[in-house]
Amino acid sequence: MNIIFLIFITFSTFYHIPLSGLQDRFSYLGLLVFLQFTIFGFLYFLSLNRLIFYLFFPILFLIGSISSFFVYTQDIVINEGVVRATLETKSDVVSDLISLPFIVYLVVLFVFIFFILKKYQSLENNFLKSPITIFATLSLIIFVVVSYKKPSIFSNRLPYNVYYGIKEYYKKPDLEFLKINNSVISKSDTLQVVFVIGESLRSDHLPMNGYYRNTMPHLSTRKNVFSLKKVYTNKTYTAISIPQILTNQSITDSVGHKFYSLIDVLNSAKINTYWIGNQTPEISYLPFIKFSKFRKLIDPYHSEFSFHKKLDDHMLKPFYKYFSKQEKQFITLHMMGSHWYYENRYSENFRKFKPTIHSKYVKANSNQEMINSYDNTILFLDYFLENIIRNIEKQNTNTLLIYLSDHGEALGENGNWLHAQESESIKNPAAIIWFSEKFYQNNKEKALKIASIENKKMTTDFLYHTVLGLFDVKGVAIDPKENIFEK
Repeated sequence: MNIIFLIFITFSTFYHIPLSGLQDRFSYLGLLVFLQFTIFGFLYFLSLNRLIFYLFFPILFLIGSISSFFVYTQDIVINEGVVRATLETKSDVVSDLISLPFIVYLVVLFVFIFFILKKYQSLENNFLKSPITIFATLSLIIFVVVSYKKPSIFSNRLPYNVYYGIKEYYKKPDLEFLKINNSVISKSDTLQVVFVIGESLRSDHLPMNGYYRNTMPHLSTRKNVFSLKKVYTNKTYTAISIPQILTNQSITDSVGHKFYSLIDVLNSAKINTYWIGNQTPEISYLPFIKFSKFRKLIDPYHSEFSFHKKLDDHMLKPFYKYFSKQEKQFITLHMMGSHWYYENRYSENFRKFKPTIHSKYVKANSNQEMINSYDNTILFLDYFLENIIRNIEKQNTNTLLIYLSDHGEALGENGNWLHAQESESIKNPAAIIWFSEKFYQNNKEKALKIASIENKKMTTDFLYHTVLGLFDVKGVAIDPKENIFEK
């Protein structure tokens, strides 16, 4: 039963992982065995009662195996966002997923379920006094301890991620929002603010900030482009950084208080809000997506852990469709950006810095390979922003673009990699401002102000107050000290 469970379910999580060399292969083989050992404990205790086993094993095995079919065939990683997309997608879209291979797979599943139940029926009853009980108990103790110490080992892998995904789906967001006063208005002229939420981009890897490589060949030579070099945040992972950026919550505030949602305020001020996202929504920032009047999620079934995730340039088409010079707009584009695994974030044309990473096991790659692949993601970002700017320029609009990464990334400093940890490089995210010629003509004082603040220290608090200041919103409090045009 364990072998069948491993083949049908557990191994699917490891099937698409790029590995090279004996060290990383043995490392992931050890993780696979460890994962299955914990599953063995649950299966063993489930088998102690015949009625419970007959009732629950077929259901659990079927759910896990159906999930693994899409993990095997499409590299979908089961998480809260995928559970949400599955449960909230229209039935006609779901029906498209039912194919001949899937039907054949279901038939095979039922054959194996029948085989296991038949085999189980012929066995004598298990008893708690069996020596195997000791190993099963040990596996559950290990599961509990590891879940407490490092939950991501289980929450990101089948079959446990099905449970964690469903649990997160029904969990309420920690952030609570204040109600908006009906008297909120915007006194600005027609204006478009394009807000690009970057991912894991640190400030010091931009050529505008003194980096020795030209990771932004387009933007570094463009007119009206400014880099805010000294932006600080103590929110070092997406789930807590985006809710802070898109509210009046300061980086020093606790989550227990209620805050104003930027998108909710803009809606009340009769400004059209759009959300185009390439990240699978997390419960923490899902309200901002739902608050937006127009929404388009790219590739919602593939999370950042998938090796077949669509590239960010798939957001360009809906952006071209939504962008309009005829209305006041706030358009958010949420990127995959420079999120690990870096090789999944750009196309072959942008593999300029070589050699690049070849394994998901970080230690199997050299420091230079890690940095090369990371810098290639910035080349792709440069291309992405350049395409947005060119489209805006064609329409001669009164537009300002703000790019702000949710946090930075550790690249080997003190042996640290990636993010969600205490490292100074993670706390200095990249921030870029660009404005159109028409914006310059209509807002010369504001435009000239940006050049003077490039080297000023500020926090990610600036986004909320700056956007409301740009739209000249009245009826909610705006802190002029956090508005970059008032500094």
